[in-house]
This record gives sequence, structure tokens and C-alpha cells, in this order.
Amino acid sequence: MKIDRINLNRREMLKAAAAVGATGATATLGLSGCSEKKSTVAQPVLQGVKGKDGNIVAPWSNWSGNQTSTPNERLIPQNTDELSSMIKQTTQHIRLVGAGHSFSGLVPTNETQMSLAYFNGITDINKEKKQFNVASNTFLAGVGEELWNNGLSLENMPDINTQTFGGAIATSTHGTGPNYGSMSSTVKEITLVNGLGEEIVCSDNNNSELFNAARTNIGTLGAVTNLKIQAQDNYYLQEKSWMMDLEEGLEQAHALRDSHRHFEFYALPHADYILGIAIDKIEEKDLLGPTVNSGDAYETFKTMSKVIDTLPFLRRFIINTGASTVEEEVRTGRNYEIFGNVRDMRFNEMEYSIPAEHGVACLREILATIRKLNINVIFPMEYRYIKADDIWLSPFYQRDSCAISCHNFADKDYKKYFAAIEPIFWKYDGRPHWGKIHTLTAKEQRARYSKFDDFLQVRAAMDPKNIFTNSHINTVLGLA
Repeated sequence: MKIDRINLNRREMLKAAAAVGATGATATLGLSGCSEKKSTVAQPVLQGVKGKDGNIVAPWSNWSGNQTSTPNERLIPQNTDELSSMIKQTTQHIRLVGAGHSFSGLVPTNETQMSLAYFNGITDINKEKKQFNVASNTFLAGVGEELWNNGLSLENMPDINTQTFGGAIATSTHGTGPNYGSMSSTVKEITLVNGLGEEIVCSDNNNSELFNAARTNIGTLGAVTNLKIQAQDNYYLQEKSWMMDLEEGLEQAHALRDSHRHFEFYALPHADYILGIAIDKIEEKDLLGPTVNSGDAYETFKTMSKVIDTLPFLRRFIINTGASTVEEEVRTGRNYEIFGNVRDMRFNEMEYSIPAEHGVACLREILATIRKLNINVIFPMEYRYIKADDIWLSPFYQRDSCAISCHNFADKDYKKYFAAIEPIFWKYDGRPHWGKIHTLTAKEQRARYSKFDDFLQVRAAMDPKNIFTNSHINTVLGLA
């Protein structure tokens, strides 16, 4: 999420908070109120284990630290033949690991963890068809310049570009824009090695059922090694961000969506403001000079959180004061420079996608619930639009959707917060992001996906020994 676009003025926010705190019933706010407060969430202590070969295998943790495991074996095949041999010879379950940006339990295993680190880079750029092949462990951030130099660009991107293509496709990772689907919808062909060690290529007209399943595969059909991606001519973008009154923003949401190539906004819990971000194509002649981000939003939000922990009765005032200082900001650049986002503050996340027409109503109810239950959260909620697709386990299967993402700092407890609002997503027929935190089992997932059992049939044929599973996969797919 582009939290770094919310250039809150920390100095003004702290000044206002201190002034009110000094005249209130509590002690005057000092420096200790915004530093040194210890986390209330215990961080895991990770220790290695002795592997199958007698050597110590390092533990694994995802990006936020909410998922950990101690595999007894780590495999890193250097080519397809080696990958196939490893799969054929294994006597354990295998989970593939990429950049570790999934918050759900897709990756953890105490058996074999496999990295496709050697499967990296772009090949076969076809300028006529505007397509290219990319190895599955290639990071999204790693293709922008090379494609640009060949006259091409991705049609859309998520704002976290430190994911691998394989992981992004496996979970239907997405950006925003009513005319653009997830990353999975741009895939034209997939090459993978299945649970029998066989290399298989699938596309819309070759092994089409496998293709429909593999474009959102959650790592259960085998090891994806290569993807053919549909691109487009390269282009420049302008991003405009501005703060709006909450009600004004919600009322204009659909109009803003329809009038921009990409639109999203961030709702601030316990506040009267909403941050809009609109992105549109521009010509090279319209580029502005380099934009220096003058804000320090990551530190500001963390500071806010600590101040509010000390003076909780000032929460609404503090957040509104900070939000009121935000000024309009405009950035321009090559598309991949605008889409990408630095991620230096860790958080945990839950995301559901609901029918696009219900997005505003769902967000209103979430915000009202946070206030009613006085949930202690200040982390902004992200609101985006995604075009429908025909991918069997895509959250956007056969319906234009609105994705709402809720977050909390990685060192704060997210469970009570997420538990309070998850039923609201269910009320609006929400489908959870496969890589984000949720509590649904196979029973509930089957009710949300008409092709759920078709996926399971393809999965059984591709992985008859149930190699590519773990306890989380067993739960969400209903495997024995």
C-alpha cells in the first residue's frame, strides 16, 4: 500500500497532541510517550534444526514475521532437470518459497522448503505480440527497465514490487483500475513441473483446464518455472494524491474510479478524512521534474501509534490533526517508477474482494464497526478496483470487484481487529486474498467458487501424491 504517499506532518501532529495532553487529566506528553514502548506482541525466536543430511537448516520467516517454520531440508534446483529429479525422489511434502510476502500459511513447512532462486530473468521478448517470457522467481521490480528498453511495459502492477512473478500469479496479486485484472489475467502460457516430476506447458488452447487452474494455483499444482506475460507499449504516468473529507470521498468513489486509469483511496480509522490516489497516462512532454517525497509517513504513523497508546482519548483528534496537514502531491515518471512502493514498515494484512457495487457500503460498515467497538487501530485501509476474469480460483472470478485491505503494525496484535471485521466481508459475499490472513476453510471456499471442485480434480491429477501441500493448504482446499 502507498502509505508513503500520506505525507502527514509529524511535528504539527505532536505539537497539537502535546498541547491538549498538557491541559487534560493526564500528564504532559513527553518524549517517552513516543518512543521506547515495548511491543505487546511476542516476536518469535527462530532457531535452526538439524536437517536430513545432518547439517543445520536455517529457520524461515515471512516478511512480516507472522508465519514461521523450521524446514528440515532446503532444496535449490539449478535447472529443470534437477528440479524434476528432486520432485521424483522426495519422500516429504514440498512448499515453494518466493519473496515471503504472503501473510497466510501457504509456505510454512517443517519438511522440505524449495526455492527456485536460479529460475530468474526475462527471455524471448516479442515486440510484435508485446509478450515476454519470465522465469518464475524474477521479482516484479526487476523487469521494468529491460521491458522499457524494448518498448514495452506491464499493463498494471501491484504497489509491492518486491514479489516474484511466480508468487504473484499463484495468489492473483493485483493493482487497481476498473479495466485491469490481476497479474494472473495477463498470463498467456505457464510452464511447470508437476508432482510426478513431469514438465508440462499449458495455455488457453493447450491443456486449457490446467491453464484455468494454474493461473491462480496457490502453489499446489507443482513448481511453476516460466510464464509468458502479455505486455503493452511503454507509457508514462502521473500520480496525484490528495486528502478529502471522508463522506465526500465515499460519495465520489465510483465517479473517481470511472474517470481515471487507476484509482484507489486510503481510509483512516477513527478519522474524518480519506486519501485519494489517481493515476493516469501522460505524454513524455508532460513529465515534471523529480519529486522529492517530503513526508516521513512511516515514522509518523508509528509515532502516532505510540502517542495514542499513551493518550488514547486523543486518538481521533491526533489522527484528524495529522491528516489535515496533508497537501496535494503530484508525481510523474515511467510507469514502473510510479507503481512501485518502498516497504520499510512491516505490517500484517487481511484483504477481501467483494462485488464492486458493494465496496462503499462495506467500507462504511467496517469504519463504523471500528468506531463502535473502539478498536485500537490507526493503520489506513486500502480500497481498490479490479476487473473480472475467468480464472477458477481468482477472487475476481466472473465479477468486477472491490478489494479492501486492512492492516496493523507487525508488532501489534491484529487478531481481535481482523476477527471483528471479517464477518462484514462475509456479509457482502467477500472472497479472501489467498496470500492474506483469513479464517475460511474448504467448506466456505467451495461456496464462493463454482469451479472449486474442478480445481481439485486438476490438482489431484497434477499432484497425485499430495506432495505440494501443508496444513494450511489441507484446510483451505479440504485435502486429507
